[in-house]
Amino acid sequence: MDYSKFTLGLRFAMTSDSALTPEGCWNLVFSEVPTTYTLKTHLFGAWDDVARAESESAYICMFSNLPLNTGKEFYTQLRKKPNLLSYLTIYRPFIQNNLVEKCGKVEYLGETQEDGSVTGGDVSYGTMKFTGSIPQDCKKNMKCPSVLIAPDSWEGKFTSADAARHMMRAAARKMPMARIKAHLIADGGLGTLDALVCSVNGRYVKAVLEEENGQKTPLRYGVLPDETVVFESESLNKAQIDLALALPQNRGYHNYIIAAGGGVLPESVPGDISVTVLGRKIPAGQRNSSRIEYRSGAETVLEESRFDFRLNKADWLIILSRMQDESALLQNATTDTLLFHCRSLNKHVAVLAFTDDGQFFAKFDDAPPEPLATRSFDAAADELFQRIRKLLPQKKSRKAALPDTLISDQ
Repeated sequence: MDYSKFTLGLRFAMTSDSALTPEGCWNLVFSEVPTTYTLKTHLFGAWDDVARAESESAYICMFSNLPLNTGKEFYTQLRKKPNLLSYLTIYRPFIQNNLVEKCGKVEYLGETQEDGSVTGGDVSYGTMKFTGSIPQDCKKNMKCPSVLIAPDSWEGKFTSADAARHMMRAAARKMPMARIKAHLIADGGLGTLDALVCSVNGRYVKAVLEEENGQKTPLRYGVLPDETVVFESESLNKAQIDLALALPQNRGYHNYIIAAGGGVLPESVPGDISVTVLGRKIPAGQRNSSRIEYRSGAETVLEESRFDFRLNKADWLIILSRMQDESALLQNATTDTLLFHCRSLNKHVAVLAFTDDGQFFAKFDDAPPEPLATRSFDAAADELFQRIRKLLPQKKSRKAALPDTLISDQ
């Protein structure tokens, strides 16, 4: 399939949590995108079969035949659509020509007409007509806070990325003028790979670990822009960790981060590399050496992912945390670390806490947690952002004072 001029692709996260179909993706696009930048664009749809090492599969809605300047302005406007953004992948939500062209089977939906309808394609998805509006810019008299959503995973229910998208959607509903960003969080165990690769725009890689007995184990890992290799080892044994540190395809890479979580901690590494090992609890007997450093998981993930840089630009930080009991003990190690960073940078924080039996609590800054009536995660997130909206400083309108007496020039 030939793509003409500039092509922009929107990558929808097709996770089990989202339950999206290609038709559902296009219906979201048609309802959110105005015709302003889409006239005469050619629409294509394709499953992303290139990025197989990523943790999330993606379906791409593509806009082709865009003049370069129009495409850039179109991209800028889409970035102001928080509800639409909340359905996209956290890693590379938008892609352009060079990556779009690598997709395999591509379907042609047609060309956009002046009335917003799409005609002339080989397949039909959804309403096939653009009905969206141009996003409203934030003005001085509007409440337009910057919100950074940084939830940890909810084991057995949400990944960190799933939770972030749900909370972004709630923020878009209750605080439509807010500037919303997401940042994946992990504690040095599962989810660390995605948190680091997504935050600094690294790349995903796949490999196979083949042991002496012939057993083969797939490995998904990442390479960060500074050429640091990252992999999770919680499900690996010591022999498999040694193989991962000596993959032939990684010759020339000398710095590794191993997210060990609660798994095996390596005691030695090959002579030409240095390793940072992240664990939830590092035994006292595990001593740092010149080539192995054992570190706290949550703090290192925040440091490596430039969390403070993003938090410094935000007004509010939003955290998802497990509630240990109803006596206000909601902090775990990761939550403690996030709250410490908020206090250091003098930022507001809101915590949405949950219990194992399905209760939700909201905590704002240093106030104690308050129970929420709902037992639905989405409804609890809605209420959290509704309360934040009420806590925002009110802008006072300035009306020109009228004089008591009007004097005519005549």
